[in-house]
Amino acid sequence: MFRKSMLTGKLQACTGDAAVPTHEAAAPDAVPDQFSRSLKTQGDAMVQYGARLLVLREFLAALCAGMPAERRDSVESAFRRRVDDLLCMTDDRQLPETFHTTLLAEINYYLGELKRH
Repeated sequence: MFRKSMLTGKLQACTGDAAVPTHEAAAPDAVPDQFSRSLKTQGDAMVQYGARLLVLREFLAALCAGMPAERRDSVESAFRRRVDDLLCMTDDRQLPETFHTTLLAEINYYLGELKRH
């Protein structure tokens, strides 16, 4: 019996009793190198993305601090309108609870920054 590997797409022989290829049955705890590299690449990308977001957050906080009060009011109004559109758009999609929690926390953070300065 043969089965197509999910990682390589190649046909592999299966043992008579097993539904998995023979090399996987022999080493069930082994993680293929390709999978490990993929996880590392994704992990590195998340770390880089997080660093970029932190820099952007600090940059925007600095902009808020240097903005005159009357300009902050105008920016807050525009931000609230855009946030309303964003919330309507995300309500129509099934996204994890952590997405919504993080989104609201970020919105509240920036609204607080606009009010604070």
